Amino acid sequence: MGEWVVDFKGRNHSTAINLNFLWKERNVFIMDNHRAALWCWVSSLKQNSDIGLFHVDRHYDALFSDKDYAHFPHSSFSSLPIEEYLSCGYDNDYFSVTPLFRWDNYLGLFIEKYRKQVKEWAFATHGKGSAPKDIRYAAYDPWEFPAALGELEGKWIFNLDLDYFFGRMSSGEMEKMFTDTYIIDFVKGIRACLDSGVIAVLTVSLSPECTGGWQGAESVLQLVTDGLGIDFKLPA
Repeated sequence: MGEWVVDFKGRNHSTAINLNFLWKERNVFIMDNHRAALWCWVSSLKQNSDIGLFHVDRHYDALFSDKDYAHFPHSSFSSLPIEEYLSCGYDNDYFSVTPLFRWDNYLGLFIEKYRKQVKEWAFATHGKGSAPKDIRYAAYDPWEFPAALGELEGKWIFNLDLDYFFGRMSSGEMEKMFTDTYIIDFVKGIRACLDSGVIAVLTVSLSPECTGGWQGAESVLQLVTDGLGIDFKLPA
């Protein structure tokens, strides 16, 4: 039975700094954007001394700055409640607070903090955003899935953003690029890895700003939850 970690606030803008919901069932987390992903991974890091990270996303999400990292709550991070995690930030030059964990930098912070604990890195992206620095990673193309999932060994954090399945068309609109069959087969591969224990934790992001709005995101989310065998829908 799933639970709301952050109650649903409505189909609002997510942008880089807002989180409209966070829901979990066992080791599967679903959210509207990935700024909470790092928080969701902490328990798996505690339980696994060697783990890999597989990032499937239109963007790299690996922006890094020393200024952000200087405000990382090192001493308390492993036990931060979600409310404190989301409220972490620092004053900026515009008399406001810059949130520490954002949708474009959470992975950059994770790499800097945990690179020695993560034994393998894998990325499947569209090449958008800031690529990771100072790590070696395997890069995957769309046609390598779902077969690549069956080749994974050990324990993995799997980070899936639904915007991976979307692209900007000639009309300028974001539309789904892959068939329902492709997405379902992809998710069946993830389900098999969850069942075998290869995926220790799965984080799924809707990213409505990058998936043609909430309607586009939720249409693909339905394929994902059906493939995972999870009973989840956002409130009407």
